[in-house]
Amino acid sequence: MKTNLNIIVLVLVVLTSGCKKEDNTDYTFVWPYEHGAFIINEGTFGQANASVSFYDFAGDSVRNSIFTTVNKHPLGQLLQSMYTANGKVYMMLNLSDTVAVADARSFAETGTITGLSSPRYMTSSGNKGYITQWGENGAVKVIDLATNKIIKTIPVGMGPEQAILANGKIVVCNGGAYDHDSTISVIDPVTDNVVQTVWVGDNPKELVMDKNNNIWIICYGYIKYDGSFNIILETPSKLVRISGSTFQKTGEYLISATQHPQHIDISKDKSTVYYGGGFGYAGIYAMDITAAAAPSSPLVDGSKFFYGFNVNPLNGEIYALDATDFTTPGVLYRYSSPGNLIKTYTVGVAPNGVLFR
Repeated sequence: MKTNLNIIVLVLVVLTSGCKKEDNTDYTFVWPYEHGAFIINEGTFGQANASVSFYDFAGDSVRNSIFTTVNKHPLGQLLQSMYTANGKVYMMLNLSDTVAVADARSFAETGTITGLSSPRYMTSSGNKGYITQWGENGAVKVIDLATNKIIKTIPVGMGPEQAILANGKIVVCNGGAYDHDSTISVIDPVTDNVVQTVWVGDNPKELVMDKNNNIWIICYGYIKYDGSFNIILETPSKLVRISGSTFQKTGEYLISATQHPQHIDISKDKSTVYYGGGFGYAGIYAMDITAAAAPSSPLVDGSKFFYGFNVNPLNGEIYALDATDFTTPGVLYRYSSPGNLIKTYTVGVAPNGVLFR
């Protein structure tokens, strides 16, 4: 009887094992902010309502105010730009004179960089960050990314704006702030000194690198007003191309004598330059890097005045931003690379740019 019971138990075990289904479920954890785009919401001047929205690629949806949601306190005043390095997100808060630092995947706050005066943009080289600021008559603050401490101040031109790492050098647009500058500063990150100052055009704002390692700069132009805010001097806006190795000018393309875009980006294959955005400039334009002149008609909706835009480096889609009235939620317009509207989304107050993850 005992032998028969053992046989029955053995048969049941074999049958149970043979009928067990394999569990093919993928239990890989997906971080909430790992695959998508951060929308930079500047906020209203003088109010602590700057925020970050997140567009989720897979869900085709937007989550607003993610910094406040995760960290349970406001972000600060006037979010100018964002940058990622070493798994962290750096948020330049122009009016708060600080940079908030958060984990790029969870958005949990990890630190704050202080000792700044009107920070604008950031880039990095190795374990050092380079933050442009309008204060101190224009400077770049060098940051130890391990400690979030300022380790050096580099004087540059007036109103420095966007900076990029290009062929081992930090290239800074001296945008003039509320006045006038026409130069870029080239910094050697080994010595953290300016090694070249190059004239490019009036009030350069942003820059990108193309597939040939040439750098394209959007020069806003200079506008001077009298005491009644009448224009008494106005210089044209231009696209300027410089060599990525010598940093000398190799091309100049007139945009407009009276219109002044201030944003620029590059296509996925780095063969098309896009420009537009800013106050009073309608549409987004696309220019092949081999073209002889700037285009005369926009690629994206010439009836809309976008406050900013960026190009998704994964699929070439164009994310354009409408700040509406700078006090209520703005709008994200998502366009295909040929310029066709795909969908719109509600984001935070005064959206000015996009950082893709």
